[in-house]
This record gives sequence, structure tokens and C-alpha cells, in this order.
Amino acid sequence: MAEKHVVILGAGFAGLNAVRVLGREKNLRITLVDKNNYHLFLPLLYQVASAGLEAPQIAMPIRAFLRRYPNANFVMGQADRVDTQAKVLFVDGQPIPYDYLIVGSGSRNFDFGIPGVAQYAIGLKSLGEALRMRDRALSAAEEAVRTRDPERRKALLTFVIVGGGPTGVELAGALGELKKHVVARDYPELRGSRLRIVLIEAGERLLSAFSEGSSRYAERFLESVGVEVLKRTRVSEVTEAGVRLESGEFIPSFVVVWSAGVAGAALPGLPTGRGNRVATTPELSLSEAPEVYVVGDMNYLEANGKPLPQVAPVAMQQGTWAAQNILRHLRGQRPLPFRYKDKGNLAVLGRAKAVAELGRVRFKGFLAWITWLAVHIYYLAGFRNRLLVLSNWAYSYLTYDYAVRVIHHRHAFPQGQVQQAPEPVPVETG
Repeated sequence: MAEKHVVILGAGFAGLNAVRVLGREKNLRITLVDKNNYHLFLPLLYQVASAGLEAPQIAMPIRAFLRRYPNANFVMGQADRVDTQAKVLFVDGQPIPYDYLIVGSGSRNFDFGIPGVAQYAIGLKSLGEALRMRDRALSAAEEAVRTRDPERRKALLTFVIVGGGPTGVELAGALGELKKHVVARDYPELRGSRLRIVLIEAGERLLSAFSEGSSRYAERFLESVGVEVLKRTRVSEVTEAGVRLESGEFIPSFVVVWSAGVAGAALPGLPTGRGNRVATTPELSLSEAPEVYVVGDMNYLEANGKPLPQVAPVAMQQGTWAAQNILRHLRGQRPLPFRYKDKGNLAVLGRAKAVAELGRVRFKGFLAWITWLAVHIYYLAGFRNRLLVLSNWAYSYLTYDYAVRVIHHRHAFPQGQVQQAPEPVPVETG
């Protein structure tokens, strides 16, 4: 059989799992394409943003990962488009022909069309965004020490997180722990000032994918570390000076984090639909181009009448499944429809506190926290990264300290009075 070329776009969870299946197959040549030269462990990105971990500790160089797969090579570049008729992926303007294509290019932040989100809020989908969040928060604290304007100090010390899913809850919990154990020691000048953390959720409760009991537990814990939880609250606008709610209330803040929604990262040449995702057959391929597989956050496939969630376990399983279906096709066998095995949900809240729902088994507190630690260490790529992350967590647990509080880029903030909220953006009607 002639050698076949499989191109995998995206070095996320889906892409790496596809490489693991295809990487040692004879008569296959693998090309992995990504705009970055590293695989990013997204579930721990919030810890980089909250000064708990360094960026390299959750990123593994792709070429180091590919050493064990002699038939795989790496191309670093931005995918421009795909021509499914010609079977060519264009990367930085250069064509890469393929026999099979696996698209796992992930997702991007989705702002629901709310004014100012793209300009003034910080997402949590990349290392750059996490570092920007950390630098901005630390820069705000440093300026709060120097300013003599009490209203400006309040705005500098108000951190707003929009979105009460796992990312928002875990970030709020980490900032709450930082507030409780670190800020008073590092910033004695701010004694008497209030560090305010506001978590805004449009729905009825936090962690909507979890049970009501877990949601209540998470909310109680966050409130115990000083997080203000605003449920059934929608944001109408984000400005350089803060967040306006649909109720008309304005929260002055210079640090706004957006974790309220994601959409597929569209690739021109692929048909996109709801949420900018690509609808596929149950086998994860395009009906009009069966040699093209779409996996992970880009994939739109329903199970029990609902779209599969855009989470790491789905991406990992789909990457493996797509690769196995390619092998089945090469062997003259029919591809199999994807079956998602839901292994449950985990969310860490803070020091020795987490919630876990593994099938019908639900537990919380210290045991859930240990389970969360074990699962994340297990799936983190690279032995060195596992060792560094585990040692950092041990240090933080024993010392009540967050070790990574270095400002790489000092942020400047708008000058002037902040007592009055800016006027809302006028909405044109026609």
C-alpha cells in the first residue's frame, strides 16, 4: 500500500491523541500543524493567570512530544484555509496536500455581541491572555498602593469575572485564596482597603453542568473567601473603566476577565453553523468530504438531543476516535460512529476544596480536591511539567503562598476620576 499523508491541524488535546494513535503506523506520514510550538494544558491556564504557576509549566514543546514518533513532523504556522476538493491545507500561504485531514483547531472567546468585551475584557484561551491577566492584576495592585484617590483605588482593587462555569469559578477561587493569604502580607500599604472580587453569572446558578448541591457548595465556599457572586445578572457593556450591568448598575474595575462563552475557531473552507462549529457525521467526518475529520471544540455533534460540550475529555476521545476511523478506512473497514464516554466533572474551588461528580458518585471537599490534583497531574503532558506543577502546588499548600508574582509587562490604566460611571453606549434603533 502506498504511503498516505495525514495532516493534523491543532496540537491541542484532540491533535495529540490522534498522533498517539497514528504515530507508529507503517505507510503513514503525519504532519502536525499549529500556530504555536507548544501544546497548552488549558485546564490549568487560570493558575498562570492567578500567579500560581509559570507559563512553561503547563506548556510542552511539540517537537519534544514528537520525538517518539519517527513518521511525524511538525509545521509551525497559521492555517489560512482548506480546499477540500483539491485536498490541500494552506498554512501561511503554503500548500500542504493531504490524504486525510483532522481539524482540531479549538475555540475562541465568544462575546455575544456585547460592546467592549473584545477591547477591554481579557479572555482565558491562550498563554498570552493568562500572562496579560496576571500582569494587569499585579500592576493594578501596585498602582493602588501609590494613588491617593480612594475611588480610583477601589476600581484598581476590583476584579470582575464574567461567567460562572468551571473556568470562572476556579479563577474566582484562586483570587479569593490570593486575597486571603497573600495580599495582606505583600501589600501592607493596602491595609484598610478592600480587594473586591465579583463573579457574574447570567444563569440561575454557578457550575450549571454540575448538580445543584455541588453548585451551592461552590457558591458558599467562594463567598467564604470574599468573592461576591451575582447570579441572574447580565453584562450589557464593558468599558475601559468597568462593567455595566443590564440593570444599569456600573461596577468600576480595570481588570475584567471574560469566561462567559466560547465559539469554534473557524477555518475558511469548512462549513460552519451554530456556535461557529462544524456539523459532522456521527463518524466525525464531513459528509461531502469523508476524508476530513473535525474534532474537539470545532466539532458540532449532538448526543441525546444536545451538542457535546466543548471540554477536554470530548476533544481527547474524538481525536483518538478520528484516528482509529482513518485506520479502519485504510484497512477496508467501515468507520464507526463516535460514542462519548462521560467520565464526570471536576472543579477545584480553593485550598483543599473541590467538587467531583463521577457518574453517580458525587463528593466534595478534601477528597474531591485530591482527585482533581491526581487527574490533572495524570493528563498533564511531560514528566518535567508534572514534577514542577506538583512541587509548586506543594509549596503553595505548605506556605499559604503563591510563588509566581512577577510582572513581565507593567500595565497603565486610564487616568482621571472614576466616581461617575461613563454614559452607556447608545443603541441605534431603526
